[in-house]
Amino acid sequence: MWVRLILWLCAAVPAVAAAASSRPGRLAVWEVVLYLALLAGAFVVVRRRPAVALGLVLGAWLVCYLLRVQFDSAVGVVALAPALAITSFLAGRHAQDPRATAIALAVAEVAGVVVALTERGGSDTALAVTSGIGVLGVVPWVFGRFRRRYAELQEVGWEHAALLERDADNARNAERTRLAGEMHDLVGHELARAALLVGALELEPTLTARQREAAGTARASVTAAAERLADVMQVLRADEDEPVAAIEEVVARSGLDVELTNGRGTAIDGIIARTVHRVVAEALTNVIKHAPGAKVTVCLTADLQLRITNGPAPRTRAVGSGKGLVGLAERVALVGGRFEAAPTGDGGFEVRAKLPERPLPRTTPTHVRRERTEEEIRRSARKTVLITSVVCAGIAIGVPGYMVFDAVTSVLTRQQFESAEIGRDEDDLDLPLRTRVDNPLGVTAPPGADCRYYSTHANPFDADRHDLHELCFRDDRLVSKQWLARRSG
Repeated sequence: MWVRLILWLCAAVPAVAAAASSRPGRLAVWEVVLYLALLAGAFVVVRRRPAVALGLVLGAWLVCYLLRVQFDSAVGVVALAPALAITSFLAGRHAQDPRATAIALAVAEVAGVVVALTERGGSDTALAVTSGIGVLGVVPWVFGRFRRRYAELQEVGWEHAALLERDADNARNAERTRLAGEMHDLVGHELARAALLVGALELEPTLTARQREAAGTARASVTAAAERLADVMQVLRADEDEPVAAIEEVVARSGLDVELTNGRGTAIDGIIARTVHRVVAEALTNVIKHAPGAKVTVCLTADLQLRITNGPAPRTRAVGSGKGLVGLAERVALVGGRFEAAPTGDGGFEVRAKLPERPLPRTTPTHVRRERTEEEIRRSARKTVLITSVVCAGIAIGVPGYMVFDAVTSVLTRQQFESAEIGRDEDDLDLPLRTRVDNPLGVTAPPGADCRYYSTHANPFDADRHDLHELCFRDDRLVSKQWLARRSG
């Protein structure tokens, strides 16, 4: 929450400064309030709806720039530039599927170019829109995608480590159960046999009373050893599950109106049985908390497909954290199963799990995981560098190239300017096919006249690059002309 507030303040500063500026394109107070409210909404929803947040801020930036491009394009670009860059990064960072946010960037690009070419300034405005969205939208979005990928890979590493630990625990539990079985079958059998033999010896009529007493003591010792062995078996088998028939007991203890269908007639592996019981118990607990009084059905098929469905809650539902379902998903995934939980069409809820007959190994060798992780990081980094380089190179080449094109194709030479006589018809003048696009600010045209501006020379990079020839027409006749010397130092 605090992070988003700080980001909002950083984005708000240029917008407020644009309103306090004395430049001709400054923002009105109501515009600033509207933009700040829109930015606040975008920052709130960017985690859950990154494409919506990105689309809102892209639209705001385009409107702010295009409305001011003919007066003061600098204010239009800068006022919401940090907001667009921050939102683009966050959208790339939080979008699970990048396609929606990429479509938002593409749609904004196309819409901005179309409006620029048809309504607002022409090709120079279209170039500025393309460059602005590229630098403030695409580049931060790409870095956001890289940051998300990097974080995902880190999370995968921790999950893999946790999975290794769980598999080790499962292996220990399975080994304990196996040892318990072997000890019970081997040692227990020998102790029982020894107790039987000693008991027979105790009844031998040829023994003296002292010998019978010794045989009785030996029989009691063997019996005690067998009892202690049974206690050890109980400890070793502490993690072993009760039979699957105990599902009926879980259902009965829940106190819910449950329709149970148990189609499994054979024994279930201990770990799988434990998982079945855990899913059923947690699902019924969730019904008690979130849908008390609802009708519940529990179905376990012969191939271990488990489904717990409840109808809509007749009473008010509690608000849960969702951690129980997350834990169930992890538990089912641990044994190699599939888990799903989702609302039903009638307002109820359904939990589904497909479990294997035996726990399945889900770990990949560490060196393989490491190689895959490193390769994915390298691929994501290469993609980030490539897209950033393409955008920057396109701007670095496109902007100067367009400046050269604009100057060269709109040159009105000194001879042409001097030969243009006041009062002559426009069609009789020797004029270039194009006019310059960077019309000057603060130049007053004659009343009712339409003024055109032309380059004075073809070099757009020298100290005289801002000089223009101005020709003003009224009713297609030249009414005034002047040379505008706008030295840039």
